[in-house]
Amino acid sequence: MTTNFDEFARAFRERTARRLLEFEKTLAKAQDDIEKAVHDARDEVRQRPPSHANGPVEAPAETRHAAGARPYAAHQTRGTQGRVKSVLRRQ
Repeated sequence: MTTNFDEFARAFRERTARRLLEFEKTLAKAQDDIEKAVHDARDEVRQRPPSHANGPVEAPAETRHAAGARPYAAHQTRGTQGRVKSVLRRQ
């Protein structure tokens, strides 16, 4: 019985070690790919002319949430005040 367990434990450790090595290799490759992508993106941004080269950027005449606007007014109740009934509780 103990030989079976010892053999199982040894095989388990070997499989786990192989999986861990494979995971570390995959993780290192993914990190390298991300670092390369970041480096490429930085180079691309550096090569691009500044955005203000075409003149100053003007602010839009009217913003979506202007002063006094209520962006969530559509979600408010219309004229119903008082107690809210729970859907889950029965009274």
